[in-house]
Amino acid sequence: MRITNNTLTGNYLRNLNRNLKQMQKYQNQLSSGKEVSKPSDDPMKVSRIMNLGNSISENEQFKKNIEDSLGWAKTADGSLSEVSATLLRARDLIVYGSNGTLSDTDRSALVDEMSMLTEQLTQLFNTNFDGRYIFGGQKTTEPPFSVEGGLMAYNGDNNNISREIAPKVGIDLLSDGSLFTTTEGTVTGNDDLGEILLSVKQALEDGDLEALSKDLLGDMDKHIDNVIRFRSKMGAVYNRLEAAQQRNEAENLNMTELLSKSEDIDIAEKMMEFSMMSTVYQASLSTGAKILQPSLLDYIR
Repeated sequence: MRITNNTLTGNYLRNLNRNLKQMQKYQNQLSSGKEVSKPSDDPMKVSRIMNLGNSISENEQFKKNIEDSLGWAKTADGSLSEVSATLLRARDLIVYGSNGTLSDTDRSALVDEMSMLTEQLTQLFNTNFDGRYIFGGQKTTEPPFSVEGGLMAYNGDNNNISREIAPKVGIDLLSDGSLFTTTEGTVTGNDDLGEILLSVKQALEDGDLEALSKDLLGDMDKHIDNVIRFRSKMGAVYNRLEAAQQRNEAENLNMTELLSKSEDIDIAEKMMEFSMMSTVYQASLSTGAKILQPSLLDYIR
């Protein structure tokens, strides 16, 4: 094979251009801090980086759902704690009202307090979190409970709110207010708490000691037990959310580390590679000065 000046020049320029592109690549990596900047750099790695980025974004949304649900559950438990205390006070009034020696003035005071307890319970069941009512089912924009004619009534729906806390993993928040105000197996047959409270008030006004000491007292105990039972379920939901939060944080940390390993450069390594390529490039330029010597034709021109 005959080697001519044109052959030497062509090979030199191709090699010089390749070295310059490689040096530019290291420059881009050092300036951006990223291993790849476009899909053509490494299609497989770019695909992996994009998948990890999407997974991290999705995980961040799950984190927000979990944090919101924790706040919801905590607020609900605090409200139910006060509901329990209020119902216990209503029970005390029933026991006290069963005393046959009370005067009309005493009974009137008990009736007034029972009305206040009904209003208080209504307010507690209308607790909201972040502008949303937590005991109205999926109707979160309007107060779910109201008092009409002395009767506490539920106006929400009978659906719990569901939240997705992990891929294809959901959890139901106990938001159906009727769960906390309705119970089965009552003595009087009135399963609704509002009706029981109204019946207690009426019995206090009428001085119906038998109804107070037997039926209504037993029904109130059932409603107290019902609220306690759902507080326990709320606690179980809260514990599960806390466990999900810990898993979410661990997964987010792992994926962030994987993403960093995939797209972030090792600065010390890249600096060394850039320095070596810069040396190679300078050597190429020096070699080119010897290869591209002026020829007789240059002088003729």
